[in-house]
Amino acid sequence: MKKGAPPKYTDKYLKDILLKYVSNNPGKKINPSRLERETGINRFIWTRRMSEQITKINQPVEQKVGTKNLYPLPNVVELVETHWNNKAGLISALAHFNEMLNALYQKAKDYESMLKQNQDLVVNLSSKEEKIKLLEHEIKLLRKQYLEVAVKSTYKTFQEEGLEKIISITKNKNAEDRALNADIVKMYPELFDN
Repeated sequence: MKKGAPPKYTDKYLKDILLKYVSNNPGKKINPSRLERETGINRFIWTRRMSEQITKINQPVEQKVGTKNLYPLPNVVELVETHWNNKAGLISALAHFNEMLNALYQKAKDYESMLKQNQDLVVNLSSKEEKIKLLEHEIKLLRKQYLEVAVKSTYKTFQEEGLEKIISITKNKNAEDRALNADIVKMYPELFDN
């Protein structure tokens, strides 16, 4: 037989008050001092009689994903088994789950926007690469035309048509006139199809 005065508060009454407190303050860590301020029930009563329930409420249930524990994922079976008769604990665990779900949703939105941004950059990059190829091709054509004009300018027949001398074939200043005026087609007919 137990000695002392009968308890002023029943366990069911304390659990109901704890449930209301958790419902009004989801996600907040519970401690006996805060409970005393909110409910008017002495913190020693909360510590002595409800410490186990308070500890369960304050600890979120975690499950590992693969080898990394990126986000604490709740194990539904363990949640129900742990908090079967403890509504306050279940509410607290689900509040933690809700916070985690919101964080994951935000990360998914950020990922989608980053994925779209990457796709836009890939499209932009491919158009730039295509433009670079076109410009390189144009440079090759212009270089070829320039060389043709430069070579033609060395022939006296083209110089008479108004094409000025662009390059000199030899570096020797004395032989420059002779080299520029030489008709290469007449000198080397085997090189040309004419």
